[in-house]
Amino acid sequence: MTGDDIPRPLSDVERDVIARLLSVPFPGRDELRAQLPFTTVAGCCGCGCVSVNLAVDRVAAPATVLAAAPVSADISDDELYAGIVLLVDAEGYLCCLEVYSIGDEPVRRLPPVEQINARPQK
Repeated sequence: MTGDDIPRPLSDVERDVIARLLSVPFPGRDELRAQLPFTTVAGCCGCGCVSVNLAVDRVAAPATVLAAAPVSADISDDELYAGIVLLVDAEGYLCCLEVYSIGDEPVRRLPPVEQINARPQK
């Protein structure tokens, strides 16, 4: 992942999407929520999609999660069917907001949070 303005703070939309993903209960969720104020964008996907690598200042406590992708979501509207996965590294820190398309074109904008149907991974 690359980008000229990297590292940078999370945009309001990125922060809202992550907060929406962290609104559903799962082990480690509260610790991941506490990491949000310490999270920045460390890289952007080269394909032009809205996926971003995340970096968390280690003053925040790590989370104990059951999987590297503890929460995901479906996005659908009249124009788009896609998915979002929030990834956590082996040390327990947010590391990636992955947004993928089910179609041919990459997802180039994050959806309104009302269109995000988050669910914990089992």
